[in-house]
Amino acid sequence: MDLKTFDRATAERVIEQLRFGVPPPEYVRTFTVGRASQLRALEKSLGNPSCDKGAALLVKANYGFGKSHLLRVVREMAIEAGYAASLVVVDAHGGVRFNQMDLIFGAICRELEVPGQRAKGVGAILNAFADAVPASVSPGLGSVRDRISSRGKWDLSDYLKSPALYVALRAWVHAGTQSVRELICDWFANPRNYRSQRKHLWSELVNNMRSAFSDPRREWQFYAEDVFSFHATGHRQAWDALADIQVLARVSGLRGVVLLFDEFEDVIQNLNRRDLQEQAFLNLFRFFDGDRFPGMSYFAVTPDFVQKCKTELLNRAIYDFDYGRFDRLPFFELDTIGRADFGELAARIREIYGVAYGLNEAGLMAEVAISEVANELWSVRSPDRVRRAIQGVVRILDDYWDGHE
Repeated sequence: MDLKTFDRATAERVIEQLRFGVPPPEYVRTFTVGRASQLRALEKSLGNPSCDKGAALLVKANYGFGKSHLLRVVREMAIEAGYAASLVVVDAHGGVRFNQMDLIFGAICRELEVPGQRAKGVGAILNAFADAVPASVSPGLGSVRDRISSRGKWDLSDYLKSPALYVALRAWVHAGTQSVRELICDWFANPRNYRSQRKHLWSELVNNMRSAFSDPRREWQFYAEDVFSFHATGHRQAWDALADIQVLARVSGLRGVVLLFDEFEDVIQNLNRRDLQEQAFLNLFRFFDGDRFPGMSYFAVTPDFVQKCKTELLNRAIYDFDYGRFDRLPFFELDTIGRADFGELAARIREIYGVAYGLNEAGLMAEVAISEVANELWSVRSPDRVRRAIQGVVRILDDYWDGHE
C-alpha cells in the first residue's frame, strides 16, 4: 500500500498505535518488511482445505520477532481474500483453555470477523447468511441453503451437524427484536453461562417464535438431546458448530473460515494437570487431522514448541502418548527480521509520520539520519527488540519535530 495515499487522520491513528510498538490490525501488512516469498507461501496456504476436510499449520517464530504479528498478517490476508476469520489468544487464566472446546468455541465466536461487516462476533456470520442474495451463491451451494432452511419452512433440518446452531440461525432469521439476536450472540460467546438457562433459551428462541415455523419437537426433547449444550458428550457440539460455521460462511458467498490461535504455549505453561494437557494436545491434533473442522487453522508457536511439548509430557511420566504425532505436524518457520529489514521499516514509519503531521521532506528527519537511528536501536538486544525499536523510532521522530517547530 502506498503510504502517500493515507489521509492525515488515518496516518495519525497509525502513528498513535505504533507508539505501542505494533501497527493497527488492518495495516499489519503495510508494516511487514522482508519475507516477501514467505508471505506469498502463507497466503497460498489459505486455500489448502478441501470442502469437507480441514488443515492446519504451526507458524513458528521467536518471541519478539513477529509470532503474533504474523498471525495478524494472515488474518488480514484471509479477510482480504474473502474469508471470515477469528484470532483467539489462548489463555487458561483468562478462561480460554484449549482442553475445553466449549470455551474455545466461545472465544472463536467472540472474535469472528466477516469481510464488509464492522461488528465482530458470531452475529456477523449469521447476518452474512441472512443477507446473502441466493442468486449470488453458486447453484450447488444455493441448494444447500434450501436444505438448511427446509426450503424456507424452517420446521426441522438435519443438514447442519449442530442443533444449537440450527436453532440460533432460525431464530436469527425470524428475530423480531434486537434482544433475541443479542441473546444468541451472548449464548454462543459465553456458552458456560447458559448451562442452567436451557428453559430460557427454549422459550425465547423456540416457543415464542412458533408462529414463524413449526418445529415438531416438544420441550423435553430439546433438553434430552442436549440441544442447548456445548459441553456434553465430550464437547461434540462445540466441534459440530465450528464445522457448521464453515458451512454457513460458504453458503453466504464467503470462501470459508480461517481460525488463528496465538500464545498456544499457554498449554504447556498454564495447564497444570497432565490430563488437561493431554486433552489440549488431542484437540490440537484434531485441527490438524481436519475431520472435525473443515477450514484452515494456524497456531503461533516458538521454534522449539514440539520439543517443549514432548519434554513436558515426559516430565509428567506420560509414556503411552504418541509422541510421533508432534513431529508430523506441518509447520511454517518465519525468518528472523534482520537489520536491513528494520531499516526499511523505520523508513516507512518516517514516511507515514510525515503524512500524519503534514510535514514535507524538509520538515522530516533526513533519511540518512533515520537510518543511523535504526542502526542504533537495532543494536540493543532484547526479547522484544522489534517492538522496542519501533517505539524508539516514533519517539525520536517526535523529539526531532518538537525541536524544529
